[in-house]
Amino acid sequence: MVTSRGCMQLAHALVLVLAMLSPAEGGCRRGSEIECRSGGQCISRDNICNNGRDCSDGSDEDIRLCKLWPPRSDHCRHYPASPFYYAGGRRTAYYLCQNSGRSSDIDSRICKIILQAKLDMEEQDGMNMSSEVISLLNSAVNSTLNHRMPDCPMLYIRVGNDCLSFFSPAKVSWAEARQFCLSIYGDLWHAKDFESYGRLMEYMREAQLTSNYWIGGRYDIDTNAWSWTTDDSAMPLGAPFWSIKYESSCVPRGPPHTDPYSAPPAALPEARCYQAVLSPKQRSPGWCSAMTYEHFYYWSDEMCDEAFSPLCIFTGPTAAPSETEAN
Repeated sequence: MVTSRGCMQLAHALVLVLAMLSPAEGGCRRGSEIECRSGGQCISRDNICNNGRDCSDGSDEDIRLCKLWPPRSDHCRHYPASPFYYAGGRRTAYYLCQNSGRSSDIDSRICKIILQAKLDMEEQDGMNMSSEVISLLNSAVNSTLNHRMPDCPMLYIRVGNDCLSFFSPAKVSWAEARQFCLSIYGDLWHAKDFESYGRLMEYMREAQLTSNYWIGGRYDIDTNAWSWTTDDSAMPLGAPFWSIKYESSCVPRGPPHTDPYSAPPAALPEARCYQAVLSPKQRSPGWCSAMTYEHFYYWSDEMCDEAFSPLCIFTGPTAAPSETEAN
């Protein structure tokens, strides 16, 4: 039975986490203005990333913001380094974010800033869980382990033969997500076998989850492959594991990619081209694997500093009983 002390520790930790996640709301009176990160100052939205510091705290020229902000164009043409498109005429970032049919053409973090009317990239990058929160969560899990719970410890739920934690309140980088999982006696989820993968997909659909989750794969320069962190074994390629992404231009399709330790084979000279491309497209450090709602929770390659939730699998210190043993 879970002790009252363990429950209090968990409740305290969750209060701290949720307090850190409270969204900021812009307070500018004019619809054409946006609030700076601090101080309550309002500036024109047209002054964002214009190489001039209009916010006293410099938040309008934040390098992380300007890296994603759609570039200005005098010719209304697609700029290849940005997810921003001018479809048949000049379109502003505000137009795209407010029209759901076009919102996928611009980075979601930019739309969140525009719609909340406040320049707060730190909020959109997700929270950084403090050592105090990590310690409290660790203690809460440890309290259930000490009392040898017949099923999964606190923060985990049973999915097939695994104990999994879908910690949706946290939005952190891949490295922070893994550190969180390790702190609660787990690791980022990895596919043990096809059955466990199928059970996970079935659960996520039935639970109607909509968050994006980090899992335990990343491109590893040492193995020269997309590998699991637990044992550096290569991740399986192709369907039904990886998601399909779409390119703006037609891409010639090569033969199936079957060797995880080499680059995808080049397309033949007369190969047909398609806009649909199978993940992972990237083979360089700094790219990690995720299960996102956008891609129906099939695996996708994402930049490791994106802000997603941890999907943890319990690994110890004492293995949880299997579904059969628990019954």
